[in-house]
Amino acid sequence: MQTIKIGGNVNKDEVKNLINRYFSNSKVNVQEEDYEERYEFSLSLGTKKNLEDIAFYRAVANLVQDIILEIYIKPIIMNRVVKICDDYSSSDKEGIVTSTHLAILNENYYIKEKNMVNEEILNHLIENNSILIDGFMNFRLRRFIYIVDISVEKAIGQFEIEREYLEFLSMLQYFVDIQEPKYELVNVIIKENDYFLLDKDNNIIENGLLEYAPDDQWYEDISKADLLVSSLIVLSPIKLVLHVEEGKEKELVNVISQVFRDKVQFCDGCDTCNLKAKLKKGK
Repeated sequence: MQTIKIGGNVNKDEVKNLINRYFSNSKVNVQEEDYEERYEFSLSLGTKKNLEDIAFYRAVANLVQDIILEIYIKPIIMNRVVKICDDYSSSDKEGIVTSTHLAILNENYYIKEKNMVNEEILNHLIENNSILIDGFMNFRLRRFIYIVDISVEKAIGQFEIEREYLEFLSMLQYFVDIQEPKYELVNVIIKENDYFLLDKDNNIIENGLLEYAPDDQWYEDISKADLLVSSLIVLSPIKLVLHVEEGKEKELVNVISQVFRDKVQFCDGCDTCNLKAKLKKGK
């Protein structure tokens, strides 16, 4: 009978849950022992030494790696975030910690580094039939800190982008709030990366912002979607009806919804929607 022992010093219940996730429906026998502040799990494969051994060792190596990445790396992340993000609020730090941890757990990130760690765990298990996870990590702390620091840096970058985006939305909302309404209702027809504005009687609203020349140097960094939002702010309708196919232009629809809030209504099919083809041909 092959037995591998896993020992550690933190979050025994979380480790136990992970073990159950791996082996609850297998023929692996799991025994648990406590030694003061430490725990030890013995994992036994109820067969004689055969070709199943390497699969068993690999499964345990994968388990140990998940224990490290899901449980043991959390304090490292928190310590690094506290050190690097000293001037951030507590809630912002918590968000960065969560984003960092999710990035590290993402199976598409750090594939090379994770494979190296996995092979080291596997070789250690084959040579010793046991592993003390905290001790194993201490000898490889630089590698884990490297992964954490890269992830923290990316999480901070994403956080700053999102914060700037929210500030930008807040500014647009402010412009909407201070504008005097110029139209009772504006219909926004969105289709195939083109946009048309109609009043409540389905008359086309002429708007210079949407009629720009694509090769004009003044507009080379501005998309038609940006110009549409700017046009709507200038027109400042009391009510705004979006005519757009479900699931299309999600990002643009989301921005309009957040900027104009309770002024926005969605159309699920009407005569105005049927004008799309005619308007397109008439351009």
